[in-house]
This record gives sequence, C-alpha cells and structure tokens, in this order.
Amino acid sequence: MNLTDRVALKKALRNELYSLTPPFPYSNFLIETSNACNHACIFCAHQKMKRKVGKINPELCYDILQQAYDLGTREVGFYATGEPFLVKELPDYIRKAKEIGYTYVYLTSNGSLATPEKIREVIDAGLDSIKFSINAPERKMYEFIHGHDDFDKVFEHLRYLNEYRKTSGRNYKIFITGILTRFTEDMKDDYFKVFEGLADEIVFKFVYNQGGYMPEIETLLKCKCDDETYRRCNLPFDAISVTCEGYLSIENADFENMLIVADLNKVSLKEGWYGEKMKEVRRMFLEDDFGDCICHGCVHHIYHAAKPLMPEYSTDNPDIFSDKLVRQRIEKHAEFLKSVNKYPSMNKKVYVPMAADIVHPGHINIIKKAAELGDVIVGLFTNEAIATYKNPPFMNYEQRKIVIENIKGVSEVIPQYTRDYEENLRRVRPDYMVHGTDWREGPLADVRKKAIEILSEWNGQVVEPEYTQGISSSMIKQNAK
Repeated sequence: MNLTDRVALKKALRNELYSLTPPFPYSNFLIETSNACNHACIFCAHQKMKRKVGKINPELCYDILQQAYDLGTREVGFYATGEPFLVKELPDYIRKAKEIGYTYVYLTSNGSLATPEKIREVIDAGLDSIKFSINAPERKMYEFIHGHDDFDKVFEHLRYLNEYRKTSGRNYKIFITGILTRFTEDMKDDYFKVFEGLADEIVFKFVYNQGGYMPEIETLLKCKCDDETYRRCNLPFDAISVTCEGYLSIENADFENMLIVADLNKVSLKEGWYGEKMKEVRRMFLEDDFGDCICHGCVHHIYHAAKPLMPEYSTDNPDIFSDKLVRQRIEKHAEFLKSVNKYPSMNKKVYVPMAADIVHPGHINIIKKAAELGDVIVGLFTNEAIATYKNPPFMNYEQRKIVIENIKGVSEVIPQYTRDYEENLRRVRPDYMVHGTDWREGPLADVRKKAIEILSEWNGQVVEPEYTQGISSSMIKQNAK
C-alpha cells in the first residue's frame, strides 16, 4: 500500500470497523518517544503546549511494543507530537521493534536534525520508511510556516538519505508530505520540481484542526479550496496512540493529554483498547454526539470549548484555543507575505445571518454597519432552513448567493443550514455578529441569548443596529400579492 492510500484510510468510510469493540489494529500504531520539538509550525498546537516535556521510559516502550505485537499489530511508527530525532534511544526502539517481528517500522520527521550520522543509525537499525514533513517548497515560505530557517539543511539531509540508500543497498522508502495552508495551496507543482528524484512519493494534506486543538486553522490558515465541513475520523476504531508518559490516547496529536483513555503504566494495552473509556469515545463517534470532548471541534471544523476525558492526566492550558501565536506569526512576516500577495486580511470578522430572499434597504443597512466593523461574512439561510420557519423563498440559495456576494462590503457568503446559529458561529469565530433589534423579543429571543453566550467564549460581541422600520421581505411579498 502506498502512502497516499494509507493517508486516505484515516478518513475513508470503513463500516467493518465501526463498533464498540473493533478488531485490534494491525497498523496505525504510534509511540511518542518524546513530546519535544525543535520547530514551531504555524498550524501545529505544539507552539501553545504547556504539557511537561519528556520522553518515554525505554522499558515501558519495549513492553508496549511486545503487547501490541502479541495482539496482532505488525506496523509501528515512532513519532507523535514531537521530533523523533531529538531522542538518542531512537535507533534502539527501531531495532527492538524489528527483533520482536514488526514488518514495517517508520518515522515522520521535520528532517532538520536528520544528520547523515543519525540517518545511518536509524536505517542500519532496520527502519523501513522515513517521511520528511516539508511544508513549503522554498526557503522564505518554509521559514514562515516552520518557524525556523532550516530549508537548506533539510534539503541536504534529504539528498543524503537518497545517497545512503544507493550506497548501503538497503531498501527503505523515502516520502515527503506537505501540509497545505492558504499560503501554500498553489505551490504543489513546485514540490515536484524542487524535490524531483528525492522521494518515492510526495503526498499533500489540507491543514485541519488537529485533534481539535487548532480552531484558528478554520479562520486563518485553511485552504481556500477546502470546503470540507465534516471530517470522518477512524482513529478510535483503528489506531493506537501511546504518549511519552505511557498513556493511551485517541489521537497522536494530543498535545495536552485531553484524549487519554487509559494509563498503560497501570493497565494492559488490551484493557485500554477495550476499556469502558475507549468505548465511551467510540459511542460518541458512532452517534455523532461529542458533548464536551475536544474531538467535536476537529470533526465538525469548529471552535468548541472542551474538557479532557480524564482530567487527572491532562494539562490545564487556558491559552490552548487562542489564535494569538498564529496572528503574531502572520504579522511578523507581513512584509514577505505582502511581497508574494499572500498577506491575509487581519481585520475583525463580522458574521451577518440573513435569508435575503428579497433584498431591501434593511439588508443594506445591516451590511453597511457590519462593514464598518470588519470583514463581513454573510451566513445565508439555505432553502431548507428558511422552510423551517416561513414560506419557501422566491429565489433559490444559489440565486440569492449571487446577489449578496455582489453587494458592496460583503467579503464572503457561506450557507446557514439551521435557524440556530451555533454551528456557523463556532466555525467562523467572529469578533462580531450583527443582527437587527427585531430578535430581542419573540421566537428568536432564545436564539439571541444562545448566540451571545457562544460569542462570549472568545470575547465576541453582538451588535444590534436599529431594525429598519416600514419595510421587510414579508411586507414586499404581501404587497406584490
């Protein structure tokens, strides 16, 4: 199976897996040898992490490797939230896995520390494949994305990796992955030119709210061509993620241990995999009901305040959902980003929900007020959403969208699927929501109250221009009749 297919399996529809007691994974087994990292990628929550930095106990690592193998696992990767080449015992772990009988042992690294000496050590220990995560194909953009000017160094290490394969005669695979953001989504072709002949496969992934820890990805980093609103996730059914503390987690990107389901220092891997806490998580996924679990934000591409599954193993981090560091990075590199026409708007985000079947001065007044506050994102009610509370619209959604997106001051139009605004508010995370005063009383009063409560989670505000008297879509329709 090639790397592209392996990546696709994590999101593929696999009905054979979906039960409270799925088969023990054959592959998708990751051990976090350390949670330390020497880079600070703009899309990675490691830059915000307050969890204590450490590395796994070798004896515990060997024990877990043996347990997984005895349960049927045959593939293992030695990485998670950290950079594996920071761990001096890495060759020992690879060698032990091969001695136990693992048929495929692999790594993902940013490559900056993969010196010729370290490459020889891990390859000679039996490594079957190594993947360099290179998230821009040229130096200046790389420095912006990775937070370090290591592009040339990584390139040389990649070149040596290929040379050593030729001279050593060892048949290991060399892969490159590129996490695409709105800054790099148009640079895919450049990867194949720059790294021609240096990788067996180059695979791209759209940046996403990893494990729920990076909601700012939706508003600041997400690719413009990525319209996914629901992310199927097979991890609770087909992946083993062991942290450097020896905990079993749902997600290998569990930066503050909010997704711990078992302590493998106290229970066996089998008990953790089939334990009640893991079943509880699988039930959440099967029923699409996550409660306060951080997974909700990742699956549904939204901001969602969350609580850890097992608080006693989690690190309290009040800044974990803050977008401050990403904004600071963008501002720091503003001059460069402007020079390549990739500087994003850093204006306040303003959300305006409307049906807009017949556009009238009231709509224009709302949009005009919203535009004074920042970039206007109109949540346009779909035909189905309108039909839940009044007669179907004269114009369909696409027709109404064309009208609204061509009104001065509107930056973007997105669908509003329900009369309740929660999903879009959490996805957009606006600084302001603008709505006329007509919802203060009547059937929308509860919707207003809920919107205010949600916005308060990130200090957002509701702005209520005075309702335009004497005109409404309903009035125009009635007069037309």
